[in-house]
Amino acid sequence: MTDALLTWLCSYLLHSSLLIAGLWAAERAGLLGRLGMRTQEALWRLALLGGLVSACLPLLPTLPAGAPPADTARPRLAAPAPVLVASARPAVVGVPAAASLSPSARLGGLPITARIAPQAHDAALGFVALWLAGALLMLAGLMLQWAWLRRAVGRLPELADPRWQRLAARLAATMRVPLPALRHARAGWASPLLAPGRALCLPAWCLDLPDDEARAVLGHELAHLRRHDPAWRLLAAAVAALLWPQLLNRLALRRLALLAELACDAAAAAPAGQRLALAQSLLRCAEALRTQGGRAGPALACGAAGSGSPLLARVRRLLRPEADEAAPRERRALRWGLLAAMLAVLVALPAVVVSRTDARELLERFNLGDVAEPGFFSAGTRIVSRYPGGSFSVMLDGQVGFNEAEDDVQTLSGRLVVRERGGGQTREMSLKSTADGRIERDYRVGRVSRPMDEAAHRWWGQAVRRMSEQLTDPLVRARKLFAKGGMPAVLADLEAAQDDYPRRQRIEAVLKLGEPLDAATLERLIALAQRVGGSFERREALSAIARLPLADAQQLAWLQAAAGIDGDFDRRETLGALAPRLSMAPAVVEAWQQALGRISGDFDLRSTIETQVAATPEPALLRGALQAADKLQGDFDKREALDAVARQLHGDEAELVQAYARVAAGIHGDFDKREALIALLDRATLPAAGLEQVIAAAEGMDAGFDRLQVLLRVAGKLAELPAAGAGLTERLRRAGRGLGEFERGQLETALDRLG
Repeated sequence: MTDALLTWLCSYLLHSSLLIAGLWAAERAGLLGRLGMRTQEALWRLALLGGLVSACLPLLPTLPAGAPPADTARPRLAAPAPVLVASARPAVVGVPAAASLSPSARLGGLPITARIAPQAHDAALGFVALWLAGALLMLAGLMLQWAWLRRAVGRLPELADPRWQRLAARLAATMRVPLPALRHARAGWASPLLAPGRALCLPAWCLDLPDDEARAVLGHELAHLRRHDPAWRLLAAAVAALLWPQLLNRLALRRLALLAELACDAAAAAPAGQRLALAQSLLRCAEALRTQGGRAGPALACGAAGSGSPLLARVRRLLRPEADEAAPRERRALRWGLLAAMLAVLVALPAVVVSRTDARELLERFNLGDVAEPGFFSAGTRIVSRYPGGSFSVMLDGQVGFNEAEDDVQTLSGRLVVRERGGGQTREMSLKSTADGRIERDYRVGRVSRPMDEAAHRWWGQAVRRMSEQLTDPLVRARKLFAKGGMPAVLADLEAAQDDYPRRQRIEAVLKLGEPLDAATLERLIALAQRVGGSFERREALSAIARLPLADAQQLAWLQAAAGIDGDFDRRETLGALAPRLSMAPAVVEAWQQALGRISGDFDLRSTIETQVAATPEPALLRGALQAADKLQGDFDKREALDAVARQLHGDEAELVQAYARVAAGIHGDFDKREALIALLDRATLPAAGLEQVIAAAEGMDAGFDRLQVLLRVAGKLAELPAAGAGLTERLRRAGRGLGEFERGQLETALDRLG
């Protein structure tokens, strides 16, 4: 039952989304504006209700007629099960960090201590329960609202005004609709409205309207009655409540409400002279809404100013005499052709369905068939490695131990399934422990059991070695290998790793051994880290290596490996790991600049510069940082990078000060340029040449206030340089040209203090 409900709901969501979104796209493209309002309304009603019908069609042949036969196939998934995201590294599911092996654990032992995600059926059941609970609550609220409205309207006093009674009777006879009961509207209902029970409620401001406007108001509300809008509105509200997960229904309801109001406006304005009267009544209604602070009326009632009704737009439409003549009137054949096409879409949509057929075939097309296996979402370890053209997966419930050669399973408690897809076929080995300690094996090619031949034994040996690599704690493995063959054996095992994740883990395990590493070993580790393709894995591997003392040649290789990382964030984090130990050798600094140049994002580039100059504020490094800062596009990031450099300057580095001023001059915004130049003036004791460079950079500022602040700060610095002479003073005066009178006065006052 859960499967059927979930299938139906998913199909409905898909169908209704296609219908409503497609109609909305046609409207945005201007295609619906060429059609008449009746045709537009019919299309929107089909879009609102069509998904409900089309989702039911596929279920009609499968309605249960009795108990299923005994040999009925196993239940099939109602919707695609949750899918693991493909990754270049093995995705270990359900083994938290706390459950990792201790160093004393034996090779191949893997305790299973954590449960993972609930079963897919439980998730589906929860989703269906949530939908049904929400639908029941919303339907109950809708029924209470409807009952309250009928009761509230029934208690309203009747409108016994003879004039209104006479106008209503004549208009109802003309429009051939039953005469509604006229009632006084409740306080706060600012719009005339047609309520359930065929009651026409009129607010107080309507009672004194002249006859022509009164007929317009009555004509609009009686048009709602003739069109059966109260019934349509109740049906639409019930659909929206029952199928609340479909948010696009709100769009359809707004469009239908607007089209209903426009249609009733057209009907009320049809008699001669009524167009202006209806427009005036709508303006009065808008004024009542504004002055009285009331709302238009209950959502389930049909009013002249209902929910989503753009009153001013409707008034403009009524005041255009050519509106009726310009209104599109498509041919009847076109109208029925469009409706027939919409119905054909409804009939065809059941072919696009979240069906109740087996999801395995669909998942296997995307190489995700493992998630459809029984027990995939039970407690245990799940490892999935994906590579171009295939995948390797392990599902283990229990503990497993391997033989010395690591080409076969020696001990098993529980169940183990190993599967590999590639080369157009699927190989699978299922192992299950028995009560007497034996291991039952089932080897399959595709879904057919086969005896183990030479090719099967060869595949199984390779699969066990790969499984052992993935299931064994890397540090335990490294220690065992080191005890057998020393560091060469550990490095050989590292080179044999086929995936990024185990390769990174083994690099970290080598460093955790605590053994001294010579230069050749470090260079070999860096070369192996460079072979890691995944950005995250390479970042973690290089960050671990960066904690070791590296010679200049090793740092060059390390920086080359870091430069090859894809992704600004990972490259930034990697370079930050080496920042405290970066060598100031020219070749190393140049390699650092090259790696920095590979970062394209302003934030990551600026953050890397800040980290490095704070860690090693050497002139060579600051020079490279300024060159990198010049490539920043955003003014804020460039200013922040310059501020980090300024904190490390003393002021007597003529070349650095000149480079700083040149980069600051390239900032477009005057505020950020001002802050960058002031940062240099505040944090460095600049000589006369440096002050002149700051003045030159300030001259390019357009805003008078910002330029004045920099020039005043330079004037303050000149007071500390009595030997600067009149040359810089006159230079300041020239830089102040173009300032406003008030700003020039401030600058002259500061210069006068210099004598």
